[in-house]
Amino acid sequence: MADDQHEEVSKKVSAEEEIRRGITVMRRVVQGRSRGIILDVCWNNQGQLIEPNGHTLTSFIGALVRNEIPITCDDWRNKELNESKEKIWSEIKRCFNIEEERRGFCMKLAGKLLRGFQTFLSSKFLKDADGNFVDAELPKKYESLISAEEWEAFKSKRQDPVFQRISATNRERASSPAYPYRKGRVGYGRLEQSMLQKEESSETSLPAHVLWKEARVGKSGVPQEEVLHVYQKCEELSQSLSPDDTKGILSRALDVPEYSGRVRGKGFGVTPTSLSIKKGKAPSNRELHARLEAMQAELDALRREREASASTVYRDASDKNSINCTFQPNIPEGISHCQLYLSSPYYRMVGKGKVHNVSGVLLHTRELPAGCLKVSVDIAVEPNAALPYPSDDSDATTVHEAVGSFVAWPTNLICVGYEYILRILNDNKDAEKLFFIPFNTGGHWLLFAINPIREIVYYLDSLGNDWTTYPDMKVLIDTVLQAFRVQRDIQTSRRGANSITWIKVACPQQRNQIDCGYFMLRFMRDTLALGRLMIPTDYFEEFKCAFYTKDQVDEIKEEWCQFMIELNVFS
Repeated sequence: MADDQHEEVSKKVSAEEEIRRGITVMRRVVQGRSRGIILDVCWNNQGQLIEPNGHTLTSFIGALVRNEIPITCDDWRNKELNESKEKIWSEIKRCFNIEEERRGFCMKLAGKLLRGFQTFLSSKFLKDADGNFVDAELPKKYESLISAEEWEAFKSKRQDPVFQRISATNRERASSPAYPYRKGRVGYGRLEQSMLQKEESSETSLPAHVLWKEARVGKSGVPQEEVLHVYQKCEELSQSLSPDDTKGILSRALDVPEYSGRVRGKGFGVTPTSLSIKKGKAPSNRELHARLEAMQAELDALRREREASASTVYRDASDKNSINCTFQPNIPEGISHCQLYLSSPYYRMVGKGKVHNVSGVLLHTRELPAGCLKVSVDIAVEPNAALPYPSDDSDATTVHEAVGSFVAWPTNLICVGYEYILRILNDNKDAEKLFFIPFNTGGHWLLFAINPIREIVYYLDSLGNDWTTYPDMKVLIDTVLQAFRVQRDIQTSRRGANSITWIKVACPQQRNQIDCGYFMLRFMRDTLALGRLMIPTDYFEEFKCAFYTKDQVDEIKEEWCQFMIELNVFS
């Protein structure tokens, strides 16, 4: 919360100055436009407005907002404002050389500047020194911007008890920040730019905690001891945490929660998405689909190549001494219960059985194909699924036909019980976290979010089924948590041994039979965006809905496509 507080303080001390500057800038920019001068604007690689002309554009937008938007506006998303927003954007494009994709940023900035203007008017004219309401007349200097009726409506809203309560809370929060921002009206984006220029660095961005510390250095040039303590803690954490950790280093050092849609220590305009995806011209939906089709074609070609060469992989290996085979390190040595998966045309479980990870093992007197292990098929989950390597000896070609016999199965498509999941939990047992386990039932994706410390399992199914529909899955998750409990040396009574809490979350529901995977991804995205360790039974208030709209589903599809492309999985 600390890096937000400077905004509240700076609004009070500089809003009037910004109004005067905005009027001056607007006149200068418009006059320049009449002479054919269109100003260029620059952005950093995180999508923030920087110099040259970043300050000028901000002041210009502020002046436009004060001219076009009534001060009684309570909801910037109100569709009745669309015409005024369009006019603001049109004026911006007439005076600045700016890409269409920057409209979203400019509109968010406009909303922020409107709220700043409203706060200024309220603090300057409608409150006394003790914060009590004052029934003031419309200031003459703003008569050209605000009508008498508008001013009376504005005063009435400021006297509303609900507004007064929220205002008091915000005022208390901003009155004594623990780590006050000391750079005045210079935001994080321009501060980062000046730091990089001063250091003559080739880097394009700085760590959030480095910016945070510099933003709290005043005219003396010396940061407070408390600020240095937080900075040092960030430095220590940066050596031990993964760069992909969902909770930022700065938030951990300050011991405060993350907030949806923002990145602590980076300032306005930076979101988790803008950090994970490099800025630039985003590919269109058509381009994304074309690239995905090319990826699928490449996958199909690789699969056909593997299937064509499969028959040549088997060779007579009666002489065990001629076999060069060792057990696979990712699967426990010996014989283990397992689930068998296929990855085409989509990743799903097709059978269950036992994997024989034993050095020197043979399959019907023949050496196993490279990258495969010997498995016995006990249960066919998807009976008609084709075996990845048909059995020459039994003539089995499907999972159903292979029940009761041994076949070769790719190691990366074998899941051994709970050992893999348990290893991940043990690697992270020192801190309370929420772990996501996407689960495919054979034709449907659902999500488990597990808090292993509290032994809580959140069950999210976009079809609304109960977890009792998948008893084997529940047994697996319960077994994992019980084993984790034992390894943490937690003593539990016989009754407590079955005290694992399962919570069915009333999550958004799909309205077709094909979007379950995207809903599952969206559930994870919503949870990560809020950075919480619990999921309400009736889902998050911020994202609560009966079903995701087409736009929301398309958004997660595009993000997934972009993520896959950025990973450069297929080049």
